[in-house]
Amino acid sequence: MINFKAPELSDRTAATKAVADSGYTGSDASFANIFLLRQKYGTQIALQDGFLFRYYNGVGSRRGYAFPLGEGDAAAALALIIEGARESGRPLEFCLVDEPRAQILREYFNTNRVVETDGTSGKECAEPLLRFEENRGDSDYIYSAESLATLAGNQYKKKRNHVSRFNRTYSDYEIRPLTPENFADALTVEKSWLNIETLGESSDTDCECTCECREAAWAERSEDEKSRLSEYCAIREALENFDALGLKGAVLYVEGKPVGMTMASEILPGVWDIHFEKVIDEYAVNGGYAIINKLFAERLVAAGAKFINREEDINIEGLRKAKLSYYPQTILDKTHVTSHLDLHCHPREGGDLPD
Repeated sequence: MINFKAPELSDRTAATKAVADSGYTGSDASFANIFLLRQKYGTQIALQDGFLFRYYNGVGSRRGYAFPLGEGDAAAALALIIEGARESGRPLEFCLVDEPRAQILREYFNTNRVVETDGTSGKECAEPLLRFEENRGDSDYIYSAESLATLAGNQYKKKRNHVSRFNRTYSDYEIRPLTPENFADALTVEKSWLNIETLGESSDTDCECTCECREAAWAERSEDEKSRLSEYCAIREALENFDALGLKGAVLYVEGKPVGMTMASEILPGVWDIHFEKVIDEYAVNGGYAIINKLFAERLVAAGAKFINREEDINIEGLRKAKLSYYPQTILDKTHVTSHLDLHCHPREGGDLPD
């Protein structure tokens, strides 16, 4: 039985170890994302038998069990998920599954070769047990950290031009580490970027409604308002728990004014995930994103980063174009896996999983 619960800050050490043991570099496994987005996706986790188990109670590709991450008997971990799904009445579906783990699922369920639940008749089910559906918008863009820090090579000529434009336009600028002394500056950038003041109410109250699920007030919001306030709430909570979440960040200043901010955390040793990156107003148009991207990548490289995950594009064409323009080393595709048979059949016993 899997004892799911809401993620807590105290879970970070064990969860991060399980992810590191698995070698999985997806942004969904970053503990900061698991914690900060727990309400948005109704996330529950369990840490047992050396594995991190996750269940997402969202919609679409954010619904279902994540593949168990850890070092140990994956078949036993999957058996626990199947047992738990049967007992809870949840559909057996897996979300955000990369190809190596999708292959493990194929091997485990031995698609097209399943027997009935009672195991007595030996009757085989006619349909494949699993269906795989890929959503390109869930794919993570993973880059060489050194490439983002240096922008060396012909492919980065346009990015270097953007950096040069910023340098020509603003002579008095600097990037400072994100610390408690400038948390308020980072939040100022976020409020400006979200245009949150147009919502007409105290941002503190709005965030409280979002985070504490005061549904009556929340239901009155438009979808755009909900999206903006959810992001603001996540960033404010990230700042409140900055060290506990293992975050690093930076604020970009021009003539002493905060105009950009970014935050990241380490998914596993040497692999960093960029959670937030914002530049406001004219500074964005004049190369601000290229500057903050490069300067923060330099800091991450100095901290030992080998790879930087800049997360998914959520099927936004402009965002996809921007992420591709930095030439990812890997695009980590993820699949939603569902069972046609809703636990009426078991995988055959026996057979080893691939290493």
